[in-house]
This record gives sequence, C-alpha cells and structure tokens, in this order.
Amino acid sequence: MKSTFSVLFFIDRSKANEEGLYLIRCRISCNGKTASFSTKQQTAPEDWNAQRARVKANSPTAQGINNALNAIEQGLNALYERILREEQYFTAEYLKEQFLRKEKPQQSILELYQTVCEAKRAYEGKSLSKATIRAFRDSYKSFARFLVSRGQSGCMPYEVNKGLIENYRLYMLRDLGNKVSSVANRLRHLHQVIRRALMEGVLREDPFDLIDIDTPAYERNSLSGDELQKLLAYRPHRSVDNHIRLIFLLGCFTGLAFSDLKKLRMEDIYTLSDGRRYISLYRTKTQNCCIVPLLPIAEEILAFVGQGRSEGLYIREFPVNSHFNRKIRELLIKAGCSPHTEASSHTARHTFATTICLENGLPIETVSKMLGHRFISTTELYAKVSKQKIAKEMLPLMGSEQTQMLRKALRVCPPRKRATASKAEPSTA
Repeated sequence: MKSTFSVLFFIDRSKANEEGLYLIRCRISCNGKTASFSTKQQTAPEDWNAQRARVKANSPTAQGINNALNAIEQGLNALYERILREEQYFTAEYLKEQFLRKEKPQQSILELYQTVCEAKRAYEGKSLSKATIRAFRDSYKSFARFLVSRGQSGCMPYEVNKGLIENYRLYMLRDLGNKVSSVANRLRHLHQVIRRALMEGVLREDPFDLIDIDTPAYERNSLSGDELQKLLAYRPHRSVDNHIRLIFLLGCFTGLAFSDLKKLRMEDIYTLSDGRRYISLYRTKTQNCCIVPLLPIAEEILAFVGQGRSEGLYIREFPVNSHFNRKIRELLIKAGCSPHTEASSHTARHTFATTICLENGLPIETVSKMLGHRFISTTELYAKVSKQKIAKEMLPLMGSEQTQMLRKALRVCPPRKRATASKAEPSTA
C-alpha cells in the first residue's frame, strides 16, 4: 500500500497574544492520520494567505517567517524520505517526534559524558564509591584531551565511530602511556556514554559492536609463606614504617581490601558466645557483606593499632594508597625479600586468599564469603597455583631417575644440522 504524506501550515485562532498575533502551527498528514506542532512563528490574521499557507508578500515579516516555514517543510520532507527508505513503517506522530527531537539543540559527546558523570555523582557513597566516581571523571578528562588534540572538542555522538574509538585507544597507549587495563576501563566508560545516547534515541547503532575491549589477564601477586615470615620478623626503625607494615599484615591475615581497612571500626568486631571473634562489614566496592574470623595474629595487630580504644576507627591515621604501595615494596626488600618483589595494597588481600586460605585447604566457597565476592568465579581467579608451589612440587622430579635418563639421551643425540640456504641447480647444458 502506497503511503500518503503532506505538510500544511495554518494559524491557531484559539488564542492571540497582546499584539493580536496568532501562532502558526504545522500539521503533518500521513495515511489518514494527523499530528501538529507549533512552529513558534506568529502573524496577524490579515497578513496570512490561507491558500498558499504563507504570510502575504506585502507583510514586513513575510521573508523571515516564510523562510522558517520553508525550512520546516524541507526538513519534514527529507525526514519522510529517509524514514520511508530505512524503516518502511511510520506514523504522523512518529514523524513529528523525530523532527522535534532533531530540532532540539543536541548535546556534544563531551556534554553527554558530563551529564553521565553528574548522574553517577548522585550515587556516591550509596551504590558507587568515591574511587569509582573519580575514575569515571578521569576517563572524561582523558577523552576530552584526545578530542581537543584532534580539534574535535565539539564532536557529536553520531561522529563517534569505530575509527575514532581505535584512534582514542592508540592515543592512550602511545601518547599517554596508559596501561592496557586502564585503556580497557576508559573505553568501557565511554561505552556507557554511548549506551546513554542510544537510550535517548540520539544514536541508531552502537559503534562498540565493532570494537573488542581487551581485558588483560594479569597475574595476581601474593606473598609466599617465606616472604610473609620475613616481613613478620622485620622491625623497621621508624614508627611510621612499622605502622604501614602492620596495616599491610592486617590485610594479609584478614583479606580486607585497602578501602575496607581504612573504614574498619571497633563496632565491626563481633564476639560469639564461645568467645571467638570475627569481622563483619559491608565492602566499599560491592556493598556485599564479608565475614572474617579473626586469626590470633590479626587479633594482636588490631590490639596494637587500636591502642586500647573501644569505639571509632581502628586505624586513625591511614596512609595514601600511592605512598603505601611505594613504602611496602621498600619494606619487603629491607626484610630480605627479592628486589624484584612486586607488591601493592591489594597484594595483602591476594595473600590472604591464596597463601593463608586456599593453599591450606580451605574450600573456595568459604574463601569467597570471607572476601565478600559477589560471584565465586571472582574467587576462582585467586585459586591459581602459585609459582612457589609449582617449583616445590617439581623439585622431586628434577632429580628423578627418569629425568637423568632423558638428559643422557639428549647428550648422545647429534645436533640438528642447519639447512643450507639453497643448492645450486644442476646445469642443463
């Protein structure tokens, strides 16, 4: 069935302004149905030519108003042709909605990014942490710098395509020197903004459908039992350094994340009827409840850092994360660990999961509950066998009779000769 379509302008005589002018409205007719909207143009009834649906040429406002009406008609016709070609089905109301949306001043991609940032800020301290809000804001700044460097600060959402995203990825890796994990996080943040544009009808297609956001599988470092013993035995000369050492060790024996240790209060320690004590609190990151029985060594550390207080924060003076990470690496080296030992605030949590719990036979379900993970698949990442465990279990094999026989066999095997570059072709003369 062939569709019918027409555009008509008329004056709304229902209400005049103080100057006696009436609004000019636009009526869209499509397949027997109509929809109308205000053009925001006004004229006197005596200046209106109903037959031509335009302001009379002798009116002083004719040129400006008629040009505006012509532009509306041309825009509606172009929209009709596009929708008819791409979507095949439409109504007068749908045409009206699409046209008015198009006529509204659209936000640039950076303005939309800012809007999403502000929306997230409303959830700070509720479902989103301050660190999450800060990371999203930093992602916005990174993308803004990229667009400015390309002279595209006014970039619209529909201009964000596969090419632009890939160039942004390259900019972060090459020009900013960001880690692959940081690049992946910032691309995910940008994808959230794109999904907002899709939801609002600003975009029709998601450019990220053509993009792979690589999430690197990084090794979760944890201290071995020997390294943990060395740090326990080490006594720093400075009280500030010892304070950092104790906080790190508390993380090793409780599994609490850096942010959770920071907010740990006296009220989070509970005592059972049989005298056993445990920590119970809601994690900052996930808002999941974690329950951790207190090991004797954790009790000793808490008693020391708590200094006999009965309420409030356990650790009143808490270091900045970046300073903490730098200092704990220094302390581990001073304690006798390898100069190549990698450690951060999160290493303590990994140490608790791997060295303290999993390598001592605790069920992964129990460890998952103590860590406050939402999904057990997250805990499974900690269950990978450590390098130290591999080396220890391979040691008997290294000196076995079978291994020695294989070594002898390799010695008597003649080395493989390198193939000559090319042999001279026999002469056919």
